[in-house]
Amino acid sequence: MGVSSNIELEPMPLKPLPIAARNVRVLERPSLAELREWHYREPVIVRGLLESSKLVGGLGASSSLDAKLAVLDKQLGERPHFFCVLPPASRGQYRPRRVSTEAEGAAPVEQTEGTFDDFARRLKATPQTGEYVYMQNGMMGQEVLREELGFDFLRFSDPRGVESKFWIGSDGQVVNLHYDDCINYICMFEGTKRVTMFPPEQMANMYHAPFDVLAGGAPTTPVELLNLDLERFPRFRAAMEHACVAVIEPGEALLIPPFWWHHVESFGVMHVMVNSFITTISSAATLELWKDLSAGVRALAKATDAERRRERDLFRRRVLGDEEGGETSALAEQARKTFRQLPGSWKDQVVRLWDAFAFQVHGAPFETLGGIDGLVERQAGQLTLYPNANMLAEMPDVLELPPGDPDPR
Repeated sequence: MGVSSNIELEPMPLKPLPIAARNVRVLERPSLAELREWHYREPVIVRGLLESSKLVGGLGASSSLDAKLAVLDKQLGERPHFFCVLPPASRGQYRPRRVSTEAEGAAPVEQTEGTFDDFARRLKATPQTGEYVYMQNGMMGQEVLREELGFDFLRFSDPRGVESKFWIGSDGQVVNLHYDDCINYICMFEGTKRVTMFPPEQMANMYHAPFDVLAGGAPTTPVELLNLDLERFPRFRAAMEHACVAVIEPGEALLIPPFWWHHVESFGVMHVMVNSFITTISSAATLELWKDLSAGVRALAKATDAERRRERDLFRRRVLGDEEGGETSALAEQARKTFRQLPGSWKDQVVRLWDAFAFQVHGAPFETLGGIDGLVERQAGQLTLYPNANMLAEMPDVLELPPGDPDPR
């Protein structure tokens, strides 16, 4: 592993959280049936899921950073890796990025490519350089997870609908508030993570960023939890009343249901986690709902308040109420077809998205980049307003994959 390291591995104290938040529940060795009851309910810390994982034991038994890196090298050392390196001035914070189209000459996200040994050298040097080093793309095959790493809790899911990644980094990494449309298991192997979360029902108070502004590839917000500006974002005060927090240690897992906003801080000389995203609908269904929503946003972007209220009334009667006959619209009829195929959690989220961005029931959406008009203009000519959905349209093999959860709710 190159030059040896004498970095101290003593636990580092967590910096105080700037808001009040309740602690999430802890489940002790639940059965798979008991665990699945929480998949669509609320976040929980789960203990006992990783007891059969050799990686937990291997890292725990290693007393030095070099020894721990050697354990990881056996898992990851044989292939090239991409990792991010942030300068000291960044304070370890990964800012949301706008996704540009190829026509705008977009450059890819800046990453460094190298061997695992290259990554290990940069990580061990961070106390001297002040840099923040983070490997965020260590994709893991499901056969490795379920066999070598002992992720038995994934056995209920279809491997074709699960994506798992290794995340390894130095102290102080911060990923801004964002949400995923999957069930997310964060499994800790080394170091500590603090995850502050807000329920999906708080979307109206979270100041959702434009769909083409993403944090780590996920929908995000300009609200910075560690640098709050409540004068600019006053509605966030209401969201704060619903905040919950989880501090995850090695051997523990955090279950985050779909659409929960989460802010992630990492502590420790080195932190190691594997997270698994379990999809709950097919990629084809995801693409269709984003096509519907984008058509609605585009059609109503310059509509009057009265026109939006009329279209929302049709939506609620024809789509939500499944009303037969009577007045309707092309937007409502297309959304109705897609809506019927969705599980309950997705239906709730789709309603929130339509209300916020097509019907604008909370006022003009988006605080930056020209608001709704800027988004529509930037994504003119694109299939949808959401770059991730547009990527799906270009991957026919992915569109045919089933969801990871065979019984979504």
